Amino acid sequence: MNATGASCRIALATWLAVGAGACRQTRSESSMPPASVLDAAPNMTAVASQPPDDATPPSENEELANRARHLLEAIAADDPRLASDLLFPRDGWIATRDASDAGQEWDKHVATPFRRAVHKLSRRRAQFDAAEFVSLEVGASMQQQTPRRRAWKKPLWTVRGSRVTFIVEGRTRTLTIREMTAWRGHWYVTRLR
Repeated sequence: MNATGASCRIALATWLAVGAGACRQTRSESSMPPASVLDAAPNMTAVASQPPDDATPPSENEELANRARHLLEAIAADDPRLASDLLFPRDGWIATRDASDAGQEWDKHVATPFRRAVHKLSRRRAQFDAAEFVSLEVGASMQQQTPRRRAWKKPLWTVRGSRVTFIVEGRTRTLTIREMTAWRGHWYVTRLR
């Protein structure tokens, strides 16, 4: 049996395993995997890496708690960039908002108020400098937004009154987050104060 015949047998076995494609290799292609294997792999990866569905609200988890820790650090340092992972992402806002200039809307209604709130809270620096994070409790008033003109293009979940609990000098304190919005399986701050 020649090399091309052996390659066709391997390709045929692969084709049967994958369920698609054909054995059409030439001698110069014998070292390459069949096209059906190359075509199938990205599709399988795409299915596995699909972002979470926005139809159900995300739950509280350690990842969210870590991002809430960053908020306390940002306030203590008067540097909102330290909590940028908790702020609703600009690209997510652009993808989900019905606005003529969603990027400008994000700057005006999400990023700028967030920076101002972090700066204002940092004036109480003594309270936040020694803050020890305890937890983030997602608020109870969760609701799914109805898509409408000049608002959300899809039904995202929002929650008001989430609370960051922390300890300063043995005393338990809380910071209330005005509004968080869920997108792709994660909660983000859309209005801090």
